[in-house]
Amino acid sequence: MSVALLLSEAAGSRTTVGLLRELQRLSLPVQSMTLSDYEANPATMMNRDTVSISSFAVGMDLNREDKPVMEQTGDGHDLFRITASSYTRLDDRSVVWGDAAFVTGKYRDVRWTDCIDYMRVAPYVLGDEVGGDLSTRNYNFSGGYAREYGKWDFGGQIAYRAEIAYRNRDPRVKSVVSDLSVNAGAAYRFGHYQLGLKGGINVYNQSCDLDFYSPVNEINTYTLTGLGTYYRRFMGNTNKNSGYSSVGYDAGFQWLPVSGKNGLSAKVGYTHYRMEQQLRNFNNLTLGFTDNDLVSFSLAYRFALTRALVCRPLVQGQIFNRKGTENLFGTSAGASYDKIGSRSPYNFSDKSFNVTLPFELTTGVARFTATPQIGYTSRSESYNEPYRHLAVDHLIPGLQMDFSTISSGKWLWNLTVNASYAKADASDPVLTDLETSTPLGRCVLDNYSMLKSDRRRWGISCDLSHALSSFILSLRAEYDMTDYVGQGTCHHFMLTVGASF
Repeated sequence: MSVALLLSEAAGSRTTVGLLRELQRLSLPVQSMTLSDYEANPATMMNRDTVSISSFAVGMDLNREDKPVMEQTGDGHDLFRITASSYTRLDDRSVVWGDAAFVTGKYRDVRWTDCIDYMRVAPYVLGDEVGGDLSTRNYNFSGGYAREYGKWDFGGQIAYRAEIAYRNRDPRVKSVVSDLSVNAGAAYRFGHYQLGLKGGINVYNQSCDLDFYSPVNEINTYTLTGLGTYYRRFMGNTNKNSGYSSVGYDAGFQWLPVSGKNGLSAKVGYTHYRMEQQLRNFNNLTLGFTDNDLVSFSLAYRFALTRALVCRPLVQGQIFNRKGTENLFGTSAGASYDKIGSRSPYNFSDKSFNVTLPFELTTGVARFTATPQIGYTSRSESYNEPYRHLAVDHLIPGLQMDFSTISSGKWLWNLTVNASYAKADASDPVLTDLETSTPLGRCVLDNYSMLKSDRRRWGISCDLSHALSSFILSLRAEYDMTDYVGQGTCHHFMLTVGASF
């Protein structure tokens, strides 16, 4: 916020028409995809853009699912947010950037997990079948600085997130999250290109406290271990508090153009973290942990076919693997248990690949972009003893159309429409000894029925911006609908009012 306020004086030296044209340029798909490549390394942020711009916005984000896509993440949310961001060049050799956000609202009808960030901490969580809405308060801050030294660029960035989520009915949950990331990088210029290397660490903690106000209840908590399995020894109301912690690291390589932005862009990244679950009521016993590995890559080449037509083919993908290990315990002495061994029965894999081919045509103040694309995803989850296995692939062709124009020198109009179809290819599920008549068994089946369904998706967004005396006022509305064929639909709506300067 402080950076944004300081930049308002610099922004005042620009004409609002010039700022409006910059906003149009930044909103174009080819340009936004190009600039995002430079955000992978704090050092390459030095060459991300030549324009300083700040923004402030308030908005709401509403999501409704006829049937939960995943019961552990709920059937929608009602969120309201305030955000501020800034990117500015202090001089020809240094740049600074920052973001801040506050989000409040609720996650609707979350079941079978008494924590948040389920996709990050799964499968070792406490859960119950009753669930309910979770109210949330979320604070995000990040900032970075980069500077040029001859042919070298160096940069660093820090990001911090704090969130609290709670439920006001039994079982009453209170989860508190602390998430800190620190990254540093360097880049060396070779003529038109630069080679960048970055590394970072992440420290994550979540405490989850569970309480019952009713003196008599039959709500059991389960120490879940994946695909409907759970640790029977630690289920029940005596196990109410858990913690989740991880320390991770990441590294990346970038090959990017320095000036212009035409040319070859390549990125490769690797992330690893180990997530542990502790049972606080049992002397901080570590019940299980996961080893998580993510490899990502992208390759793009931007070039001009004519003076008015630009193309940027993009190939990208990522491979994520999660291995779960459970500790085994012998006799107990009070709340302490002797560890006698461990096993690794749980495996999860999520792969995705995408080819995008955007064409951008410029005619005067109007810009038109057509972006055909095709993607492929493959997800599998398995558990040994008892053996259970679920797997599904999707082939996803899609098309996005963007139109942008400036009228009367004061109005910027942006319109985007998109559509895609995901065709599923699911293998026969193996669910040995799963009690499908129980709520937990039905949760596994319902989640899989949504995952393996075909999906039809379409969306539309409209953005109207108006130049005032010293800033740009914008109104943006977005809606998209996903039809899980034969299962249900998901409706997502966002409305944002903001100012740029």
